[in-house]
Amino acid sequence: DKTFEDSDLFHLIGVICGLAIYNFTIVDLHFPLALYKKLLKKKPSLDDLKELVPDVGRSMQQLLDYPEDDVEETFCLNFTITVENFGATEVKELVLNGADTAVNKQNRQEFVDAYVDYIFNKSVASLFDAFHAGFHKVCGGKVLQLFQPNELQAMVIGNTNYDWKELEKNTEYKGEYWAEHPTIKIFWEVFHELPLEKKKQFLLFLTGSDRIPILGMKSLKLVIQSTGGGEEYLPVSHTCFNLLDLPKYKDKETLRSKLIQAIDHNEGFSLI
Repeated sequence: DKTFEDSDLFHLIGVICGLAIYNFTIVDLHFPLALYKKLLKKKPSLDDLKELVPDVGRSMQQLLDYPEDDVEETFCLNFTITVENFGATEVKELVLNGADTAVNKQNRQEFVDAYVDYIFNKSVASLFDAFHAGFHKVCGGKVLQLFQPNELQAMVIGNTNYDWKELEKNTEYKGEYWAEHPTIKIFWEVFHELPLEKKKQFLLFLTGSDRIPILGMKSLKLVIQSTGGGEEYLPVSHTCFNLLDLPKYKDKETLRSKLIQAIDHNEGFSLI
């Protein structure tokens, strides 16, 4: 809730999030599930607080689970929240006269509910409204209500239901390559022998994301094309087109070495 950014930026990010869904494009936006709940007009819960701020969420759960009657004396809480405001500490009341209302065994659930409501709703109301307006500019309508929050989240960031054989089956080839070309055959042999983390790194290297669209591998069309040059060259990816330039390697060990070298250095300027 503390930012120097204008609300127009939140509106723009909402538009981008909506466009990702509209165009079946994976965007690696690390939003908590609570955001998608709010887009679907569902209330965030204590579980969402545990995801967003784990230590605070655990503390709230301990308050609810405390078995004795001396809640007020043990926890010494009232209906307020202490927040940092650019170096200054502020105390916000969660309810009317919250500073004068102690948390006890009878009202502790109300306190937790008010705390969650402040974090996810009241404190960010204007910023979320801007995001909501941008999102619904692209993805508004009744059809949105057919989704569960986790499904809507998967539409944006993809899922992890990997089917590597399906990926191979749906790959297309260009130039001198076809499915039975010797280099292509050893490429898939090498790929299927890679551990899961390396396979995910390959997806990140080639598509810009290590996750797959909600529709599964069948909707992820990869293209492999042959390139000139010799075996000393590395594979090159064109992430906008899911296109892999693959030199005509003749043996598995060379291909494995060059492929791993390429996917291990997929960011920055570590290769010259």
